[in-house]
Amino acid sequence: MSKVLYYETSALEGIAQNILIQYDPSFLRKAPQPAPVERIIEDIFSLDIDYMRLTEAGNELGRMIYDNGYTTRFNTEKDKYEPVKVKAGTMLIEARLLEKPVLYGRYRFTLGHELGHWILHKYLYAGTHMAAASYGTDAQLVNSIEWQANYMAKAILMPIGQVRRSFRQLRWEYGPDTVIIPDMAEVFAVSKQAMEIRLKELGLLEV
Repeated sequence: MSKVLYYETSALEGIAQNILIQYDPSFLRKAPQPAPVERIIEDIFSLDIDYMRLTEAGNELGRMIYDNGYTTRFNTEKDKYEPVKVKAGTMLIEARLLEKPVLYGRYRFTLGHELGHWILHKYLYAGTHMAAASYGTDAQLVNSIEWQANYMAKAILMPIGQVRRSFRQLRWEYGPDTVIIPDMAEVFAVSKQAMEIRLKELGLLEV
């Protein structure tokens, strides 16, 4: 397997911004709003999104398919794992993410995360018949790949400029002592946890 490329956070932010501009040249100038991640995945990258039970425990939320072939899913009716035919360019999403509205933010982040794998790590996995979720036991490799995919998801779903504008607006409306994380999370359709992490890494909230 090739060595994982190193990306500065500024480079990842730039990639994400270019993707949003490619989708809509005026998107980043518009009022803060949820990024249309499903349409970006399907329209810009021509990827398919499919939903299934990936594991019995539900501990794998997404799986990016890089090659035609087979993967596994958990059949709840038969209570066992079974092979399923898949094609390259398919994003498999854990079906349980669609079952509860409270999981919507996590669902969108998973889409962004898997898209990050496709954008940043396709060169690693295409032709190997491996998914990004099954890359072995090298902890440093795992951490680097997952960190990059997570950061790409944050940069697409919560663009820097829009996050800062929304934060300033809400601070002006509600005052500096108001907890605005839930409001910010609603604006961008992400989880409160993801929004808090993003605000802290942008220096808008104290760590």
